[in-house]
Amino acid sequence: MLAAGLAAAIPVISATVGAIRDGWMPLADRGIIATRAHDVFTSHMPLVGQYTLAGEVTGHVTHSLGPMLFWLISIPAYYGSTVGMTIVMGTVNTASIMGCVALARRHGGRTLMAMTALAIALMCQSLAAETFHDIWNPSAALLPFTLLIFLSWSLACGSYRLLPLTVVVASFVVQAHLTYVPPTLALLAVGLGGLALGWLGHRGRGGPRLSRRRTLAWGLATALVAGACWSATIVGQLSEHPGNLTLVAQAATRHKQTMGSQAGWNAVVRAVGVTPWWLRTPKSRWQRKHEVRVTPSASARGSTIALLAALALVALIAALRRRRAPAALAVCALALCPALGAVAAATPTPPLLSATLGYTMWWGSQLGMVVWLALAWGLWLALAWALGGAVRAAIGRGGALRARSTAIVSTALSLLAVGATAAVAKTVADRAQPDEHVAIYRPVRALDASLARLIPRGGSVALEGRLDGATEPIKPSLRYFLVTRGNRVLAPGSSLRLGDWYELHDRPYREAIYLSDMRHAPVKRVRLVTQASFREGGHLNTVYVWLSRRPGR
Repeated sequence: MLAAGLAAAIPVISATVGAIRDGWMPLADRGIIATRAHDVFTSHMPLVGQYTLAGEVTGHVTHSLGPMLFWLISIPAYYGSTVGMTIVMGTVNTASIMGCVALARRHGGRTLMAMTALAIALMCQSLAAETFHDIWNPSAALLPFTLLIFLSWSLACGSYRLLPLTVVVASFVVQAHLTYVPPTLALLAVGLGGLALGWLGHRGRGGPRLSRRRTLAWGLATALVAGACWSATIVGQLSEHPGNLTLVAQAATRHKQTMGSQAGWNAVVRAVGVTPWWLRTPKSRWQRKHEVRVTPSASARGSTIALLAALALVALIAALRRRRAPAALAVCALALCPALGAVAAATPTPPLLSATLGYTMWWGSQLGMVVWLALAWGLWLALAWALGGAVRAAIGRGGALRARSTAIVSTALSLLAVGATAAVAKTVADRAQPDEHVAIYRPVRALDASLARLIPRGGSVALEGRLDGATEPIKPSLRYFLVTRGNRVLAPGSSLRLGDWYELHDRPYREAIYLSDMRHAPVKRVRLVTQASFREGGHLNTVYVWLSRRPGR
């Protein structure tokens, strides 16, 4: 089981090691996330999650549901350890994959374990390698969401002891990004519904059931875990007017022009039908925002209908035969389909908002994988049932020697499956593309080193720069490193994404730093202190850093 999980996680481990080797830097939104994670141990700790474009619908600044992502990377972020943040995310994603494989082994035996490990390794080819170590919130929740699928399935199979862990993972996923709210609710409905039906069924048949004391103990533990996960969100909701939860609800219910049901159906077809997203290597990690707008081929539509009908048949037959595990996995897969369609269909049409489909559709890979996995397992179980009588008869005639031979063959097949998974995962890892902004990592480190020599620790500084061009991904990263050295970095408009603590307002500052991708001075009485060049997308870019030591407001 451990070997199968590690084999499936090879793409994650390889991507994490590669990011450390390349000197990963928290650029663009990652710099904002790193800054807010640093703030967890300060007097202005975040009570909400990352800024979300859902606020464009209402015109109010809106954030994701909670700060659990900030909590996760808070220790390395506080000490300015980019390596630490990368290791944390790589470890969490590796553990998520290993958890999926372990749960598959627990409820489906070696066969499902091998299928799951191989499926996850194949699924990794459909996602950029950067996703596997990234702190950006849509990426950070992807593999924990994969684990949530298997946790919810396990709940439906009766594993009530996983309730607290399921609450933690579900809370982290939905707090990271709003795109995970519909599928998480669907999965929890299946998991808790299956758990309740199983309990009622045992009770009705007079079978074993939980004692009242044990029921109360696990219920109390789950409630305490849920309270801890959502404590900051509740405090933020009560301390602000309107609270962030209110703003999210307003953005969800506000009348707006959306992509519509056609885009939703297209997303499901792309995720499930031949050839599904999870079995394809995209030309660009943002490609799906274009694909959901284009009507899929007739073969893709037809195969989607056939696959979903077959999946429903698997769920029905397994339920009639009282095979709880395959029925629950099939229902989980079916429940995710309308959730993906709802996310695509509800996306507003303005270009800025519709472009978010480039990453809100990433979890379509997980959906397609679990649909095909449930079908493959159902087919295997049907075949095993059909051949079971003949196999048992052969073992009976051969006695203990035949049984021992069967066990040896089973072990050999398990080892072969682990080897095949490792080979596939290694191939996926070798074909992975470098991080999107890898060319900027070294220049950012050089710029920060220059500022570290020029700007004394502590005190307030102003940081300004263009919101587009070459400086856009660099400014949040430099702000983060200044913050880790005790500087309060002020800038106009910072309250939008970072909170009022970083808003310039009329606050005094000691130095002013200006970033520009143009050679001439952005304001009067400043001097050029450093510059760095990098080539990205075939273009040579240069970022200039100007400094003014005149105190100001």
